[in-house]
Amino acid sequence: MPINEVTVSIPWEMERIDPGKPFLGPAGRYLEVIDYDPSLELFYAPVDLNDPRLLADGGLRPAEWDPQFHQQMTYAVAMNTIIQFERALGRVALWAPQDFRNVPGGDEEFVACLRIYPHALRDANAYYSPVKKALLFGYFPAGHGQRGAPEGSIVFTCLSHDIIAHETTHALLDGMHPRFNEASNPDVLALHEAFADIVAIFQHFSFDEVLKDQIARTRGNLEQQSLLGQLAQEFGQVLGRGRALRDALGESGEDGVWRPREPNPRALEEAEGPHARGAILVAAVFRAFLSIYRSRIVDLLRIASGGTGVLAEGELHPDLVNRLAREAAKSADHVLQMCIRGLDYVPPVNVTFGDYLRGIITADADLYADDEHNYRVAFLEAFLAWGIVPRNVKIMSVETMLWPMLEDVAADYNAVAPEVRMMIERLALMLQAPEEMIRQLRQRTDFDDHYGRDYLDGLKAKGQQIVAAMADAMADRLDPTPAARTEVATAGATQPARRRSRSQTLSQVLSRNLLQLGLDADRRVEWLARRLYGQLFWGMMTEPGTEGLRKVLRICTEISPKKQTVHKSRTLANGKPALEVHSVRMATRTNPRGVVEAEYVVELIQTRDGYFDADQQQSADEGGESGKAGFKFRWGCTLLINAETFQIRRVIQNPGSIEDDAELGRVRDFMLGRADREDDAFTDSITDPEDGETFARLHIHGM
Repeated sequence: MPINEVTVSIPWEMERIDPGKPFLGPAGRYLEVIDYDPSLELFYAPVDLNDPRLLADGGLRPAEWDPQFHQQMTYAVAMNTIIQFERALGRVALWAPQDFRNVPGGDEEFVACLRIYPHALRDANAYYSPVKKALLFGYFPAGHGQRGAPEGSIVFTCLSHDIIAHETTHALLDGMHPRFNEASNPDVLALHEAFADIVAIFQHFSFDEVLKDQIARTRGNLEQQSLLGQLAQEFGQVLGRGRALRDALGESGEDGVWRPREPNPRALEEAEGPHARGAILVAAVFRAFLSIYRSRIVDLLRIASGGTGVLAEGELHPDLVNRLAREAAKSADHVLQMCIRGLDYVPPVNVTFGDYLRGIITADADLYADDEHNYRVAFLEAFLAWGIVPRNVKIMSVETMLWPMLEDVAADYNAVAPEVRMMIERLALMLQAPEEMIRQLRQRTDFDDHYGRDYLDGLKAKGQQIVAAMADAMADRLDPTPAARTEVATAGATQPARRRSRSQTLSQVLSRNLLQLGLDADRRVEWLARRLYGQLFWGMMTEPGTEGLRKVLRICTEISPKKQTVHKSRTLANGKPALEVHSVRMATRTNPRGVVEAEYVVELIQTRDGYFDADQQQSADEGGESGKAGFKFRWGCTLLINAETFQIRRVIQNPGSIEDDAELGRVRDFMLGRADREDDAFTDSITDPEDGETFARLHIHGM
């Protein structure tokens, strides 16, 4: 098989085609391909990936001219990317919900399938749309004198593995951290871009024949120019760059000669825009990978060179190529898994590269107590070489990078120890018997107005939604046709016996932990369960008995007369500060002993109105009239909770608190500076900046 062709194995989803619904393209539980070309106003003929003839032949053969192959490729690469995430995090992947809360009576709605449009644009662009919950790929004619394609030939972005993986990663990260779309510092959107590149690049190492070919060409020296560290090579060449779209290792100068990029600790100070900053993060991660790879092959090189460590001239023996490729694949896979797992170990808002470094190192340390191959040291040294330094960390070592334990952030842990013990008991109750938690919350006296009653009624409604979703999921597994699901739903809605059974089932369902199914969970049930637990955790965290713990976590418990811009809760009485429980989810990992380790990831956010004028800010803070706020300042905290003991293990926070004027000022200064830069991706936009299409603007000049 040529190295520009690879076979990707993905799960076989037993989704049957609904005869009562138009078949528009490959569809499964995660993805739905709709091959509509708006410029031609037509639907291309869809491919049925469940066709036995295709399955017997391993799918359609590659054909650039065939829209059905385009559908197959986008589906396969996107699914392969989803699998990487689920394997690292030990839970099903969820897309960001549709948000209709700004509409009277509206709410968030579950998004079952990310839509893929292989021919959505006649443009040299491709992007993830948070509004449409879709990947949109463009196509365009190659220009005169461009490398990679003859002039006038059509280039399809949906045929680039790297572009598909990159855009799918944007969607996965949006489902995990929706607030990472808010550019509150220079690193937020840069992290989005860099992480999407990291996932795309390190998937190269999972393609065995490509990897062996490049190992042979570079004689095992992956610091040389190779396809492995390059992103979207053909696309970049056709755009007139003469090279890959981005290269983690180096770049070609004006003379056309490729040179490795040397680490520059001041590069971040000079870089502007998400792509330029993101490239530095990618370079740091790839540098860490190279260090790990070198340490894993040093013995092989000694054996192959008779002890000198310097290989003789000529082609490498195929056996050595195979062994080097195996070590490169292992190293790349571990690095990619580290990078994905680190996303559970960062603040939910205003994230920085330094936060991400701490997240990667802490997540790996929690899973692997012994750093046998010095992976964590490699990451720390690589990031420091590129000037990526966490704020408020004075001594740079692997140990100081670890996010603190709860007892480390409390000035006087003994003073809050009783509240912590009570919290452990409440957490155990909430997670293992949510129905009892709901019963106890109904006894709170500060929920006596209509907002409080709405909150309590909402808990029961969410429980009923979970029961209905479970019934649908069971019917779907017995018979995955839409007609069967409709029959079950109809029976449940019309038969009194079924209603009584469902009422009894509600009690049964809410008497057990709904987050423990991991990769076996029905994704709609998982989404609903996370929403329910988020509301329950909010009820627990706002109880009077947890005020001391909230103060330890730097969560604002009372609104100061001089901080009236802090958002107030509608549900709590007396104008208490609002607290958003952004997410309650479970992460499971298998440690080196084969033991499954699980923890809950809980994200908390508070919000404050920000003004671009300092005098307006002061006036609004003191309760005066200051007009509409210019931006939202958010502060967040992530708690990692042991799934067996319910102890709060790690506390991951933004600096300061929601009342911190200096932190608000940092966000203001960044946003004012961004608005002044003419070359910023946001100011050179073709769409309204308020339309939510962040990535369309970021990719307007090509990925």
